[in-house]
Amino acid sequence: MQMSPRSSITISLALALTAGAVITATAAGAQGAPAAVRHPNILWISTEDLSPRIGAYGDKVARTPTLDQLAREGMRFTNAFTTAPVCAPSRAAIITGMWQNAIGAQHMRTGENTIADLPGPYEAVPPFYVKAFPEYLRAAGYYTTNNVKTDYQFGSPFTIWDELSDKAHWRNRPDKRQPFFSVFNIMTTHESMVFPGVLKGRKPVTDPSQVVVPPYYPDTPKVREGLAQWYDNIAKMDGEVGALLRQLEEDGMIARGQGRMTFTDAGALAREANYINRFDGLDLRWLPAGR
Repeated sequence: MQMSPRSSITISLALALTAGAVITATAAGAQGAPAAVRHPNILWISTEDLSPRIGAYGDKVARTPTLDQLAREGMRFTNAFTTAPVCAPSRAAIITGMWQNAIGAQHMRTGENTIADLPGPYEAVPPFYVKAFPEYLRAAGYYTTNNVKTDYQFGSPFTIWDELSDKAHWRNRPDKRQPFFSVFNIMTTHESMVFPGVLKGRKPVTDPSQVVVPPYYPDTPKVREGLAQWYDNIAKMDGEVGALLRQLEEDGMIARGQGRMTFTDAGALAREANYINRFDGLDLRWLPAGR
């Protein structure tokens, strides 16, 4: 729903509600709705450290034609809030629909064992009644896959996924008539992808003079170059999203009525990602059955 451009984006709540809607539709379908409505195939695309640097959210520097098209043709969330400003606690909420503090997953990197002052390493232990929402989808007949990041802070119970690996794909399901819920975690925009050891002297394609430097960064050539490199990674990620959507088209899925979702797990770079609640991105596209 398009609302105020100043408002924030939800991550965990909207996605949990989306999963609930699918389950509700499935239950309602048992009373006579067509099969395509009862069990829509779902492609879930997760990105890293993105914030609203997407053309659809008004960023003039971003080169994101695929995500912009998804936003135009679908639903763009602009008026909700995430419950954590950093990736692992955020992912714990996304996968369970629970507030991180309620399941012991609120601390970043509970598995950290190199810093003496931290209490780790440990894993959160959610209450017995808390389930990852793909478990409900799986129980409703879905083939669930994750390629490949989890980072939930409580491990990956075997009940969540039919397939969890860097080869996981909806195409691997034995019965091609089975509905799928397939997650792809694209790491291209992760903050580590602009570290000097990764860039190895690579110069940005994006013009550093065109980027907007947030007020909490010093406006220096190095900062501008880092932001420009990050915009290059965003453009690459957009192409990777496009490749996944083309695979859907190749498999004839677009015409059958599918759901496609993209979201980011945290804000971008230091401060935006790791220290404060900030504007994060979520696009959601649903195609009606038969289209």
